[in-house]
Amino acid sequence: MSLLAVGVVAIVVAFALSSFSSKGAASFPPRVPSVMPWFGTALRFVAGPDEFLARCQQQYGNVFRMLLAGRKVVVVCSASTISSIYAADENTLGAHEIHNTVHYAVSGSKGKSTDVYSVVTRLILPTLDQRLSRRAMGDLTAQIALALYAKVKTCTQMKNARVSLLKFLTEPLYYATNLIMFGSRYPQNIYEDFHILDETMTERFYGVPFWFWPSEKARRRMLGQISDYLSTKDISEEDGWLGSAFKKSFRDNNTALREASNHLLTFQWGMHTNTFGITLWLFLCLLAHPDAFLAVRNEIDKAIKENFGDLEFFMANVNLQILEKPYFTLLTSAILETMRLNGVFIPVRSAETDFQLKDQGRTVTVRKGEYILGNIQAAHMNESSYPDHHKFVFDRFAHGEHREGRLPTEGQPWFTFAAGRHLCKGRHLAMCELKLVAILYLHLFDFTPVTNGSSPWWPPRTTSRNLGIPRVKEVFIDVHPRHDA
Repeated sequence: MSLLAVGVVAIVVAFALSSFSSKGAASFPPRVPSVMPWFGTALRFVAGPDEFLARCQQQYGNVFRMLLAGRKVVVVCSASTISSIYAADENTLGAHEIHNTVHYAVSGSKGKSTDVYSVVTRLILPTLDQRLSRRAMGDLTAQIALALYAKVKTCTQMKNARVSLLKFLTEPLYYATNLIMFGSRYPQNIYEDFHILDETMTERFYGVPFWFWPSEKARRRMLGQISDYLSTKDISEEDGWLGSAFKKSFRDNNTALREASNHLLTFQWGMHTNTFGITLWLFLCLLAHPDAFLAVRNEIDKAIKENFGDLEFFMANVNLQILEKPYFTLLTSAILETMRLNGVFIPVRSAETDFQLKDQGRTVTVRKGEYILGNIQAAHMNESSYPDHHKFVFDRFAHGEHREGRLPTEGQPWFTFAAGRHLCKGRHLAMCELKLVAILYLHLFDFTPVTNGSSPWWPPRTTSRNLGIPRVKEVFIDVHPRHDA
């Protein structure tokens, strides 16, 4: 018998034994079988994480184990167990490895995970707690709004144009947010480089082959400009609300310039990428559902006219509290529904000690050194929690009691901004940006999606691998100003 035949027989036998043991064992949680030592289910997972996890949940239930490139991973799918992940402290379930993976994927710098996480927890997160709080955003909202309006207003002079929907929506937002958060000294001409790098982030994160050179050049250009920004001798208002705080923190702690530049680039990517993705999906969903588009637009027009008179007065006086008012109920609901449908975030934590959690009365033990993965999409697509879970129901979150400073998702399994002690630090900024973009563009412009040959624009073509938000192949629109705006 040839060596190749022996190998094939060995694989078949191994698969049979693996399948038999996984089905016959009474252990809980069940294990996803695999025939490849060390790799385990990694290849199937990387090929399409969302689909793979959905298939495993259907076959093995809400809790199961799998081997991912040498890592023993426990996957949980129910809302209560996912909440337990977010409720655990860093000494129980650590996040340093996932932070290091993202840091390396964005910046190209591969340091010790504990060193990277030390900078994140000691310098970056405390700064965000202070500078991106709800109270702080109350003062910054109008500044972002005016900077955004100044950029977008020039587009109202055109009669009509065919543009990339993503670029049309996000390039002005990128400029406005960076201007207020990082000041006039921060490079304002790097949107294209950011987009080039962002397009490759899924491949970088999962470590799959791709043509890297264009994005590598873009990253080097960005790091060079960020390094120049951090190198100025003085710290002033020209460094922006966040930039001045970051500069001071890096210098007070003697953080090396290259290390500081890597961290700032990583933060920049995290600050923009998911907001841009949700912005795009919000408009795609609204355009695909004309009743929702019209209802949200009418709400915006009415709120501006009855409470502010015109758009310019609104933009000059808006704050976070105004954006949370009941007269933007449908807009808020549409944003949250877009996040529910398209937020495919996968929180992964490493067990720093043996950890137990409950799932429907059964105990799940995660051993020290193992990993726990929360399948958020499973909770968001649970039919008992969200009837017609696969549909875009734009007013799904519009019928609850309005409470200032609270999202109308409380009491429901909604994890786009995480939960518990790990709530997203940038959630107030993200909601501010999303609402300002929607209000401004829906009030000022009409949109017509462009069909590319025989390919319909809806549903949009997406990639099989995602990192937070499904990546959409480019969608073009015909846009022209509204004469009655």
